[in-house]
Formats: sequence, C-alpha cells, structure tokens
Amino acid sequence: MEDRIKIDAGTTAFGGCADRFVRDGYKISHAFEKQLELLSGIEGITGVALDYPTQYEDPGKLRKLLDNTGLELGMTEIDMYSSSKWKYGSLTANDAGIRREAVDLVKRGIDAAIEAGGADVQLWLGQDGYEYPFQSNFDDCWKRLLDGIAEVAAYRGDMKITVEYKIKEPRARCYIAGIGHAMFICERVKAANLGITLDVGHSLMALENPAESAVIAMQSGRLFHLHLNDNYRDWDHDMVIGTVNLWNMVEMFYWLEKMSFDGWYGIDIYPYREEGAKALSRTVKNIYRLREIARSLMKTDLAELQQRDEVMDIIDILWKEVLA
Repeated sequence: MEDRIKIDAGTTAFGGCADRFVRDGYKISHAFEKQLELLSGIEGITGVALDYPTQYEDPGKLRKLLDNTGLELGMTEIDMYSSSKWKYGSLTANDAGIRREAVDLVKRGIDAAIEAGGADVQLWLGQDGYEYPFQSNFDDCWKRLLDGIAEVAAYRGDMKITVEYKIKEPRARCYIAGIGHAMFICERVKAANLGITLDVGHSLMALENPAESAVIAMQSGRLFHLHLNDNYRDWDHDMVIGTVNLWNMVEMFYWLEKMSFDGWYGIDIYPYREEGAKALSRTVKNIYRLREIARSLMKTDLAELQQRDEVMDIIDILWKEVLA
C-alpha cells in the first residue's frame, strides 16, 4: 500500500477467544509462532503488539521470529493484570513488595522491548482500582501511582512509555479511568517519553468523544499509540472499528489527519465468532477508508463552517463525503 500507515495488532484473532461462558474459546487457538505467521499474512499490518512476559520474554528469540515473518514489534504491554497476585493492584498495591515487583517487571519489559526493537511500552493498570466506597485510600494510591510511573519513565529515556486508560474492568472502577486522568499523570510526571494510548473503545465506554480525547492528547504531544475497535458504549466489546460509531470514528480520523498524528494505529479487536483473518483484514480496510474520508473532508469548507457555527452546512458536507 502506498502512503503506508503503521499498523500493529495483537494475536488474539488467532487465539481461542474465550469468554467467561465458553472458557475453552470459540475456535482453535494456534501456537504463538503460527499466530505470527498468520498475522504477517494480513495485508497492511506491519507490526505485532505483544504482552511481556506472557507472550515473550527472550527478545533475541522474538527478533528471530519477527525477522522470519517480516513483522516489527510495535507495542509491548506489561502484563500486570492476568495473575491473581495483582488482584489488589500493581503500582498502587498496599503491599510494598508487590509494588516493587511491579516496577521491576516494567523495567525488565522496557529492556526487552528495546532489545527487540519495539516502538513503545504500555501500562494498562486494569487491576489498580477499587469496588466499594471507602475501600481505597485515594491519597496514598495516587501518590504511589505517580511515583511508580515516574520511576519507570525515568528508567530508560530512549523508550516511549504509554498509559492506557479504562473506566472499569477488571476492577469496578479503575484509577486511570479517562483522558483527564491520563493527561493529569503525564503533566504531573513531566517525562518527555511518557504519553497515552488512546483505546477508542475505552473512550467510548467513558462516554467521551474519541476525537476530542485525541485532540487533547495531541495538543501536548502525548498521543503515542491508538487502539482501534468499536462497541456500544456499555462494555469493551472490541469490535471492528467503524461498525457501530461511524460518525465518531470519522471525526477522530479527521483530527488525526489535521493534527498530523504519526504514531502507531493498533488493531485491538477480539473476534469471538468471526474468522480472525477476515476481521483483521476488514479492520485494515476500514482504517484506510476512514483516513481517505478524513482527507477528503479537509479539502472542503468544513473548518470555515465550524468558525461560523453553520452546523447544518457541515452535516450536508458529511453526508455528501461519507455516505454519497
């Protein structure tokens, strides 16, 4: 493809896609090497997003596998959520030993990602939160959160660290719940290599407008990575982007183009019942089509009409450019 977008994707589309009802998954789970091979066969996908240390721990071995498939290592997400030892948090845990273990794990993951040629290291702290009123000492936990993130960001200034927010799951309420929380962390820590992963589905769940959230992050140069998916705003369904909230996705891509976003476009879908390769391929096509629409909108009078508050004329343009 000309004018290529940097697109990475996880390997979930080629896993079993289990849920709490069908715990063995809805389809065959391929071996890791086969997952990489299948992912590399999807036109337009240039990289893979992996969890450390659950999907890779030896960066040298990983580089050989990636060299064989032609994929780059995009995001490395630190797995501090899939083990019960993190049930009361990682960077915010009351247990100082758990907090130290979490920080040390992130540092090892940063080293591994650098050696493997990765683009960035992500912190999604899904177990850092609470369920009940008065369960959490917010003062202590937010100090620990800021201190922990500051320490790992300062560890290797040559690696980008991203924070991904989510309002809930697995905790009933997560500390880093929305774009405001994520930006607060970036502004307080003030590390140049610290930024945000904007997961579109998480933004929708938080009742945000993903376009506005993207602009807020980009204004401060903090938008490092995207996770592209879709949902009905009530749960993290991880569906193909643009299938539910089309207008929101068009608006977000418009601002990504207008503000020259040059980071990674990550595909974060979980096709439980759909054939994985088809779902990934459709997502890639939707990404390029959304960018095409965004570029066409930039050639219209839309920006001028915004300044004049001519919303009906804007809607005329949208229907012409998007649905004609």
